[in-house]
Amino acid sequence: MTRGIGEDGRTLAQMLEATRARTGETGCYAGIMEPKLLTGDPVRAELYHSRLMAALIAGRETTRMISGSPFVREVAELAIGLYTPEGDSIAQSVGIQVHIRCMGEVIQWMIEHDYEEKVGIADGDLFWCNDPTVAGMHPADVYDLLPIFVEGELVAWVCTVIMEMDIGAVSPGCMPTANVERSTDGMRFTAEKVGSDDMLRHDIELKVRYGLDMADMFLLDRKGAIAANIRVREEIRRIIEEFGLDWFRCANRELIEEERRNQIARLRQRTVPGRYRNVVPLEYYMADQPVTWLPAKKDHIRIVPIEMRIETAGRVVLDFEGAGSWGWHPFNATPSGMWGGLAFTLVQTIAYDGRANLGSLLPFEIRLPEGSVLNPPDVRPLATASIWAPVIDIYSLWCGMVSGAYYMRGFREEMFTYRGGCGLQMAGYDQYGTKRPLLAAPTGNFGAGARGTGDGLDAGGTLITAEVDLGNVEIWECFMPYMDLGRRFEPWSVGWGRFRSGASIPTTALLHRSTETIVAGVVGSAAEFILPNVGLCGGYPGGKRFTVILRDTDAAERAASGLPLVHEIGHPAAPAYETNIRAEVHTPHHLPPPMEVHDGDILLVSVGSPGGFGDPLERAPEAVTADLDDGLATPEIADGIYGVHAQFDDGAKCWVANDEATAETRAQRRSARLERAEPVSEWWRRSRARILDGEIHPMLAEAYADSIESSEVFAAEYRGFWGLPDDFRPGVGA
Repeated sequence: MTRGIGEDGRTLAQMLEATRARTGETGCYAGIMEPKLLTGDPVRAELYHSRLMAALIAGRETTRMISGSPFVREVAELAIGLYTPEGDSIAQSVGIQVHIRCMGEVIQWMIEHDYEEKVGIADGDLFWCNDPTVAGMHPADVYDLLPIFVEGELVAWVCTVIMEMDIGAVSPGCMPTANVERSTDGMRFTAEKVGSDDMLRHDIELKVRYGLDMADMFLLDRKGAIAANIRVREEIRRIIEEFGLDWFRCANRELIEEERRNQIARLRQRTVPGRYRNVVPLEYYMADQPVTWLPAKKDHIRIVPIEMRIETAGRVVLDFEGAGSWGWHPFNATPSGMWGGLAFTLVQTIAYDGRANLGSLLPFEIRLPEGSVLNPPDVRPLATASIWAPVIDIYSLWCGMVSGAYYMRGFREEMFTYRGGCGLQMAGYDQYGTKRPLLAAPTGNFGAGARGTGDGLDAGGTLITAEVDLGNVEIWECFMPYMDLGRRFEPWSVGWGRFRSGASIPTTALLHRSTETIVAGVVGSAAEFILPNVGLCGGYPGGKRFTVILRDTDAAERAASGLPLVHEIGHPAAPAYETNIRAEVHTPHHLPPPMEVHDGDILLVSVGSPGGFGDPLERAPEAVTADLDDGLATPEIADGIYGVHAQFDDGAKCWVANDEATAETRAQRRSARLERAEPVSEWWRRSRARILDGEIHPMLAEAYADSIESSEVFAAEYRGFWGLPDDFRPGVGA
C-alpha cells in the first residue's frame, strides 16, 4: 500500500474516514471526550489561538494590500481560514464568515475524489475552486487553497476566498440574474491544481487572460491570495517549531471540540427549548429575462417553511420540510450554501467571540428535502450565480426565530434581525473606453434590525460580514462610469416599532461618460412584493426595496445652471426625482431584465431595512423628535406611524412633541384597532372560505400546490389546519 501524506503515513481519505467515524460514535469531534491539552494549560492555549488568529488576520491584510479590487480593498469581501488535513475548520480570520465550512468542503471533495493519488498534493501546490456544485455560494467567490507540509507530512491547509468583480459570465455583472444554465455563469475552476512550487502555471494564467475581460484584476487578486497563504504557511511552521508538531495536531482538534461545547453552552444558556416556525417567500421573476431555455421563462413563487427545534441538550435541528421545488433559474440553493448561511449567521448571533470554527456548526443539523429549491437533485447543469438569494432571506428570518428564543430567556439586548437587499450590476464601456463587465454597483449599507432594548444601528446591519463599510465613493467611481450623487440615510427604509430598525443608505448615481451600457439586477434576497416577517413583537417590517431608473434627464443642463440634482429618493408621495429633475421614469421590479442605459441617466436603488421591535405607538416621543432632528424621520412618519404630533421650534432649532395631542391621538388609534379587530375564529372561517372558493393569486396558488405535491407532511398539515378535503389543491376551489 502506498504511504500517505497524512499523520503516521495515513492517507487523507483514511484520516477523514476516521475523524467522521469517531465523531459519529462519540458525539464529540474526532472522539475527543475531554480537551485536556487546552484545559491543562489555558494560558498556553490562549497564546496559541491568538497566534493562529494573528497569522490569519495578517495574511488577510496582505491580500488587501496587493489586490487592486474595490471588493477587497474597500468592502473587504475576503477571508482566510486554517483547516485540518482532512478539511475541518480550525480558525477563521475576520471578514466574510460564510465560508467557514465551505472551503473545508472543497478540501474534503478533493480527498473523496482521490486527489492524493490521481492528482497529487505536494508542498507548494496551488489549487483554485469557484464551483458551487463542489462547495461555496456562487462562482464569483474564488477559493485559493494551499497545503501546509512539515517534514513531508501534510499538517494543515490554508484557504483564502475573494469575491471577484469579473468571472466571465454571459449576462452583466458577477451575480448575473438572467442565467439559467451552468455554462452562462462564466469561468469555473472545479478544485483544479493551478500551480506548483508556490508559482502559478503559465497556461492557467493564459486561460484567465483569454477568458476574462478583467483578467488583470482577477490575477492580481490571486497573487494577493497566494502571497497571503504563503505568509500564513510560514507562520504556521514557526508556530509548530515553538509549540511542537504533536501539540499542534492535538490542539487544533481540541479547538474544534472546545468550540462545539461552548456553542452548546451558549445555546442552553440563551435559548428556550421548543419548536419555532416561520415561512420564507421566494419570488422569481424570469418571464422577461433573455433566456433561451423556455422552461425558465416564467414568473413563480416558492415557499420555504422553517422549523427550528431546540432540544434540552442544546442540539438544534433546522427542518425545511415543505420547501418548494427547484427550477431553471440561478436562485437554487445547495446544501453547502445553506451551511454557509448558517455559518455567517451564527458568527453574528451566537458564536461571536472570535473563535468560530467547525465546532460552531456541529450542534446543528440541517434537513433539506431532496428535489427542493434548497437541494436540487443534480445542481451540475444549473446556474448558481445567486445562491445567496434564498440563503439570505432564510437566515434573516431565522435571526428573528433566534431572537424569540433570546426574548424568553431575557437576553433582549442580543435580539437581532436582518434583511437582504438588491441592486444593479452593469456591463459595457467604462469611462476610459474599455469594454468590460462593470461589476455590481455599491447599493448602500443596510440598517440593522431593532433589538429588544434599543434601535438598530444605522447602516450597520450587513449580516454576511461584521465589516459593513461601503468603501470610498471615489474608488468605486474609478471602476464604474458613474458619479455618486448621494450618501444619505433613507427615513422610509426603516422598520418601525417601539424601537426602530437602523436606516439604510440607498444608491443615487449619475451615469457619466458611459457608452453602450447595460444594467441588470443583482439579487441579495428573493422577496419583493411579499414583505418578509422580520418585525419583532409587533414591530413593522422594513421599507419595500425598489429601483428607479431616470432616462433622458436634464441633469447636464441643471448642473451647468447650478440647479439642484437628485440626491435622495424622498417622500413616496412626492419623490425628489419628480421635483428636482426632468426625466422619463422607469420603476422595474428588483429583478429587471438587462436594459440599455445612457450617459446622463440616473440610477436609484433603495435597499430597505429589517424590522422594528414592539408597537410603534409605544415609541418614546423624544425618540421620534430626535429622529426628526437627525433626518431619520419625517413629519408624515411621526404622525402617521408613531402618532406623535411635533412642531419645529425655530428658536431652539429642533423638533418638539406636543405630549397632550400625542396621547390623545394614540388613544384614538388604539380604540380604532379594537373596533376593527376580530376573533381568530372569525378570521379563520373567512380565510378558509376564500381558499375553498379559489380566491388566491395564481402564483401563490401554484406555490402552495407545489409544496403540497412535494411533501406529504406539509400537505397534511396545510389541509388539516384549514379543515380541507384530502384531495384539495389551492387555487382549484372546492
